[in-house]
Order: sequence, then C-alpha cells, then structure tokens
Amino acid sequence: MTIWTRRRFLAATSAAAASALLAACGGTTTAPTATANTSAATTAPTVRTSVPTAAAGTASSTRAAASAASAATGASPAASGATGGQVSVFYPKPVTFQPLFTSNGADQGIEQLLFGALVKVNDKLESVPDIAQTIDISPDVKTYTFHLKKLAWTDGQPLTAKDVVFTIERAVDKRTGSYWRGRLLQIAGTTEYGDQKADTITGLETPDDQTVKMTLKTPDATWLSTIGDFAGMGIIPQHILKDVPPDQLQKHPFSLNPTVAAGIFTFSKYATDQFVELHRNDAYTGGPKPKLDSLFLKVLSPDVAVAQLEKGELDLMGPVPIQELDRLKKNPTLTVVSVPSPSTTKLVFNLQKPYFQDKRVRQAMTYALDRANIVKQLLGGEARVINTTIIGPDWMGTIPGLNDYAYNPDKAKQLLKDATWDASRKVGVVYTSGNRETDAYMAIVQQQLKDAGVSIDLLPVDAVEYNRRTVTDSDFDMAVVAGGVYAQDPNVSAKYFESANFTPTGGNYAHYSNPKVDALFSQGRTTGDLAQRKQIYTQVAQLLNDDAPWVLLWSPNSIFAYNKRLQGFKPPSYATHQVWNAEEWSITK
Repeated sequence: MTIWTRRRFLAATSAAAASALLAACGGTTTAPTATANTSAATTAPTVRTSVPTAAAGTASSTRAAASAASAATGASPAASGATGGQVSVFYPKPVTFQPLFTSNGADQGIEQLLFGALVKVNDKLESVPDIAQTIDISPDVKTYTFHLKKLAWTDGQPLTAKDVVFTIERAVDKRTGSYWRGRLLQIAGTTEYGDQKADTITGLETPDDQTVKMTLKTPDATWLSTIGDFAGMGIIPQHILKDVPPDQLQKHPFSLNPTVAAGIFTFSKYATDQFVELHRNDAYTGGPKPKLDSLFLKVLSPDVAVAQLEKGELDLMGPVPIQELDRLKKNPTLTVVSVPSPSTTKLVFNLQKPYFQDKRVRQAMTYALDRANIVKQLLGGEARVINTTIIGPDWMGTIPGLNDYAYNPDKAKQLLKDATWDASRKVGVVYTSGNRETDAYMAIVQQQLKDAGVSIDLLPVDAVEYNRRTVTDSDFDMAVVAGGVYAQDPNVSAKYFESANFTPTGGNYAHYSNPKVDALFSQGRTTGDLAQRKQIYTQVAQLLNDDAPWVLLWSPNSIFAYNKRLQGFKPPSYATHQVWNAEEWSITK
C-alpha cells in the first residue's frame, strides 16, 4: 500500500485536472497557483490509498487560480497580528446549528467550527481530513477507514467512533428527516436501518474507539467529497442526544444552543436576530488552536452590514452586494476581493405541480430571460451565464451538445402555446428577503416572463420560512436557490437531481426524477478513471440541459470585503464559507 501524504495526495489529484475554466465573464484562462494549507494539525492528516482516485475531491485549478487572484487583489497575508481579540462577521439569521438539518452554507460553516467533521473542504474545494487523522481507502474505493484524532467534547467526555456511528444512524433514520439521509444511503445497511428493519448499520464497523470503517454498497470514488460537502457533516455527541427520539431532534433546544461540542471554537450565546458568539476552545487537541479569543457573528441586513463595515464596526462581510463594490473599493480601511465561485443561481420548479410537468414550459421560461444582459448590466459582469450545473472541475472541460437557451422571447411564447400554458395562472416565486440584488434581478425576471406570457408573484420571506417552504414542506411553485459547490466534482449535482435525494432528506428541491440520470450518476461514482467519468457526466449534463428541471441563471463571483486589521483571512471560492480558516485569523492592534 502506498502511503500518500496530504500534500502529495492533493498534488496527484490536482494534476489530473486539464486546464482552467474560463474566468467569469472575461473569457480568458488564469494559470493555477498551488497554495499550501497552513491550517493542518501539527502532525498533518493523511489520506492513504493504493491508487490515486477522485476520492479526496478533484481539486479544480480554477479554484487555485481564485486563490492566486485573491492574493493579487490584496487578500489578507498570513496571520501576523496579535494573539487574542475578537473579529465581527456578517451573518444571516441562522436556521439551526444542528448539523443533521442544515441546508445553507453559512450555518454549516459555523457548525464546522463547533463540531468538526470527518472531512471538510478547504478554500480550493479540496476534501481534506478534519477530525480524522488518517483515512485509508481500499483499491476498489468501496471501503473507507477513518482513524480519528484524540479529541474531547467540551464537557470532558472523549469523542469516539461511537459518536460518528450515532451521527450517521440518526442522519439515515427516516424519522429524523435529516438533510443528509439521501447521500448517506450509499453506506451498506443504511436503508434497512433507516426504515427500522435492522438494529445496526452493517456498513459501519468500529474496531476500536478511534476507528470507523465505512463500507459502501458500491464503489464510490467521490465519497470524500460527498461527506465533506460544504463544511462537512458535523459529528454530534451521542451522550447528550442519545435519549432524544429521532423525530424530536430538529426541535430539541440543542439545535440553537449547542453547548457541548468538540471543534476549535465553543458555543457561547445566540441572541435571537442579534448575534451569535463563539469562543476559542482552549481544550482543543486536534491541531493549532485559534489565535482569536472569539468570533462575534452579527445578524444584520446587507444594507446595515455595509454601513457597519464602512464605520469599522464590522470586520468581514461576504457576500458583498454588487451595487456597493465601487464605493467600498475606495475605502482605505477595507480590502475588497472578488473570486470565481463554484456556485449557481437558479429558479427551481416544484415538479410536483402538474402545470410544470411539460418540459416545454420549463424551457420556455429560460428562453424568456435575457440572462446575459442581466449579468452585464445589473451584476456588473460579476457572474457568468451557465446552462449546466456541471461547471467543473477542469478535467470536464467544455461540455458539448448543450442548448445555450439564448434569449428568444418569440420562441418562449411558441413553446408556451404548444404546451397549452394557461396564461391566467399566477405562479409564486419564493426567495429569501433582504437582498437588494435579488430584488433587482427578480423584478426583471418578473417582467420578462410576463412579456412571454407567464405571470409570477414575488414572495420574499425570511430564512426560516424559506427553509420550511423549500426544504421541509415543499410548499412552493418556484424558488430562487443560490449556492452549492458544483465545481468541486460533477457528482455534486447528484445531491440535487438524484431521485434518492428528494427534500427534506436531500437537496432535490424540484423532486426531479429521471431513471437515466440516476443510473448515470451511480456509474460515475464507481470509477476514478477521469476519461470514463467525463463521458458519463457529459451525458448527465446533456439530459438535464434538455429536461430543464431548473431555470439556470448564472454562476456568480464570490465577493468579500474586510477590514485591513483582520490578518490571515483567505477568501474562499464559496461565498458563505468565509470562516473556513478562522483558526488562522488574528487582528492588528
């Protein structure tokens, strides 16, 4: 068995990538630059495998280029400020701090700081060990063995393999309603356990307190990127939550008051609609402790956040409203950084509604929108129009055979006529309130759809109600959905389009189901051969492009602004992943 150090493994997987994706809007390529991750533990975690595969996440050289771009635009240097102090960060209203139920990147980032995960994603979208010290991967990429660091919960109890197994058991139990269930059903025995037809999960073994052996139903070269999605699935304490019935976990007080955790920060307080405060975990033994005393996460509207940023009352904001860029760039106390993101912005259809069953209706709505002009005029070129969610990694290249759905209102009208669309129907579009950028482009979307013959009502709601309508209850016609780390690996799209991932136990908001797509996603995971994977996922992209379960709008840039007193901040490509390296941050006096 070849021993792969973390650096060597990531270099091997990155080398498989071909060339950088087109830079957002510019049409030119940017040479990748390797960036070392300095947040590794003193003894660097390793991934050990007999063959280099996609299992550690196929790092995109575009993401590396993004890191280089951030450095060129004045990104914060390596942490050199004083130890101690507090950094204040813009934060939307949290929905939950319970890892089993989080569906947004901002909350998942905080959970990673509090709980840790087996695997997390760094700023270049590489899957790297977190609470795992080493990971052994079998040659057939069917068995993953995680050797855990010796960590303790904040109440002094040790974090062990039993906590990992408990977390997965609760996640796959259908009574829990976890957002992770669909993805974790790849582990052998999880379906039977989750349906209460078995007492244990056959694919999970714990040879000792520090080891978890995970056997999958079928080979999966993408498994580490799956369980490391966003900030990774946080591990929850068995000794605290074991007596809580699965169907009561989401409502349990722990969800917004996780006072027992095992990460680099500890939970101090959540003042509803005001702030979240985290303190450095001085008992943390899994690597370097944070340099800061605390993080102060301010729950603010974007407008108020911008005002506080300019006054020096807020240290970090991301994403930054595009309309504020020019002014913020002129502020001598701030650094503003824009990097290409792995995310997408789209209008998702609820395909449980009979009036969206005809794909001609869905295609028509894309033709009706002048996406290119919205990106140019309203978004200032800080995005690129897309026609597939498979936008990376670089080895996927440009996918052939896709309909570009160029703006064509006449074609939109004809398709709606052919589909006998009822022009008197009102369609509600739900989205998160408080974002002027969304308000602005949705007003244009509303008018252009109306011109084509589709009347929509705009329904802005707060984050909690948005989560209820789009994830928990599927109570919507259409929804604006933004985010995702699609460029990390083509299989990321499986989370949103496989039949097994219907909400609320997955990310398939649309409840889209296509047996051909399901089969192709399954095939694509079974091999680490990039040529085979590219062929398979090209077919996936072409099928989804024609079926149009979403109106794909664009892939936005991730824009951050931060006070120059903040040292060590490394802009990630994913906009709400800004705290990913908070343990490296410090402040100048």
